[in-house]
Amino acid sequence: MSANFDVFQQTFALSLLSNLASDYIAKERYIPGTHGDPLEAQLATNIQATLPLPVVTAGLGDGWQIVWGPAVWRGAESRVAQNAALVFYNPAVTFEDGTTAPTHVVAISATNLISGYDWIVEDFTVSSTVNWTQYHPAVPSATVVSHDALMPVISKGTATGVAHIAALTPTDPAHGKTSLSAFIRQLNGTVNEGARIVFTGHSLAGALAPTFALYLKEHGALSAFERVQVYPTAGASPGNGSFSRRFAHAFPRKAAGEKPWQSWNSLIRNQYDIVPHAWSLSTLLQLLTIYGNSDAEGGVKLPEQIYGVVLAALADSAASKTLYAALPSAQFSGASPGSAPATAAAYLTMAGNQHVKAYISEILGADFPAVGHGPTVPGVIEFNDATQRIAAIVKILEKILHPGAGG
Repeated sequence: MSANFDVFQQTFALSLLSNLASDYIAKERYIPGTHGDPLEAQLATNIQATLPLPVVTAGLGDGWQIVWGPAVWRGAESRVAQNAALVFYNPAVTFEDGTTAPTHVVAISATNLISGYDWIVEDFTVSSTVNWTQYHPAVPSATVVSHDALMPVISKGTATGVAHIAALTPTDPAHGKTSLSAFIRQLNGTVNEGARIVFTGHSLAGALAPTFALYLKEHGALSAFERVQVYPTAGASPGNGSFSRRFAHAFPRKAAGEKPWQSWNSLIRNQYDIVPHAWSLSTLLQLLTIYGNSDAEGGVKLPEQIYGVVLAALADSAASKTLYAALPSAQFSGASPGSAPATAAAYLTMAGNQHVKAYISEILGADFPAVGHGPTVPGVIEFNDATQRIAAIVKILEKILHPGAGG
């Protein structure tokens, strides 16, 4: 069956599938080296349950298969997925220019909204930076002490996330026996002429996917592919202006359609999404009023917790002693946010809609499912209460504001 979605829509839909372990909590901590993390099993189950849905099948067609993963990473103390990825393959993908090619898509998961580690370590650790020219995923913690304006740097949070993704290895051998990095390097040595590979991810992975792709390209791991492309969505800035220019040189932007999201090697961003406003100082300041909040008489003041987080973000960005800069981007306008939010929960609900639902509606249509659920596997509990999820995020924000507080 042929696909109703174009290649950009297919890529974004596959990206979404990598996030289907986010609303689950494992009953036990995972012991490294043991067989089969139940969160990985749940992700696999949910993907297999989502792929046959009529709207998904109609959009993707029947050519896609999983050839590596899914795999989940979580720290020794965590009971939630903190990073995840998988690799899809289709022997005949039709691209925007009408050509057809065998294509792999590396799909990397977004921030798990109930993972404090994702927020605090991988998203918010921007005050420390890593020299890109010396970076290796096996040693991501080598931080920069002094800066040269021409030195490309990435945030320590991005460096840490890419390290997890590069080393990510399925806990179930049926999902793969090598790390993601090793799998891609093996592909590079075996793909047929004309093969292509696309790296994609949303939110946190909107920073990790382009950074991982650039690392692999600069280290010769993608040279056999005829075309290497990146399709990040809703990501924050992974590094400074020098890094952004380096990415743009390696992956020139290619607009290929009438819609802003029909563009390769560009960060696809919604103008009302708060995440792509990080970590440039000038765009972070816009978060104070992005949803209509104002200190003017009769205005709705920005909720205190949100104001505190924005100030903390500005302080962390400034403490980096570098100037963060967005990757080349293509912007669309989601639905107007409406009335200014008066509480942190209302702000986060509005931000969540602009960060996820707006992209799905814009790129895939409102009928495409944001979440797919298969049977709950042994060893996990589903966490799908929206109110509890917002409450959990508020607690994470409190930890960002008061890192030394107990609880």
